[in-house]
Amino acid sequence: MENYYKEILDEIVGLLEKGEAEEASFLLKKELNMPYIPMDVEEKLKQYEKEVRYQLSMRHERGERSFGELLHMLKGKPQSQLAASAELSQRNLRGCIDEIADWLAKDPQPEAAALMIESLAMQDIDEEFVFVKNGVEYTFCSADIIPVAKQPVYLKASALLKAWFVHHPDYTEMSHTLLVHELYMFLPLVYEEEEALDVAKMIAMQLCDLMEDDRTKAELEELLQNGQKN
Repeated sequence: MENYYKEILDEIVGLLEKGEAEEASFLLKKELNMPYIPMDVEEKLKQYEKEVRYQLSMRHERGERSFGELLHMLKGKPQSQLAASAELSQRNLRGCIDEIADWLAKDPQPEAAALMIESLAMQDIDEEFVFVKNGVEYTFCSADIIPVAKQPVYLKASALLKAWFVHHPDYTEMSHTLLVHELYMFLPLVYEEEEALDVAKMIAMQLCDLMEDDRTKAELEELLQNGQKN
């Protein structure tokens, strides 16, 4: 049991050092509600409880939203969901897995959902979720999701777009933004590495259409056509 309490205390200290007061509070409440706690451990838990209260009060003064507020926002309008998802992505999500799972299963705002799915993957959370997107149901394990910036298709497609738009620096940036958005919105599915050329073509043509740049589009189409012949 001594090792158990040491691990719990170390975990709480780690959370407090990272400023994750609500997560620390969750552990503290669980331990303090146990029928028996060694006196020295209980004393430390109560000291950490004071630190939690202090951190939460400071967060309130800075106008930061609590976990409860953010989870409530997830049930709101699209912009509210997106804002909540962005803030939650910076927090430890392990303490609200059930709430996130419930939200993902109710056809949430797509961009907010994509951000949340990536955040689950980035935090190495190994849980199975059901995600409903436009009425279509996907079942995925968050541990199997590859963050967008690490996907082979992203690396290859990004390099292709940079080469194609080497004389258009502004297009390079815009194409990168479109590529990232496309890969985010495809989550929890991931393009295969072999699809990088097709994905890059799609993004390039989409950008030319958005910019109403028929000349660059024609040049690019010719370049790609000659490349296929070779």
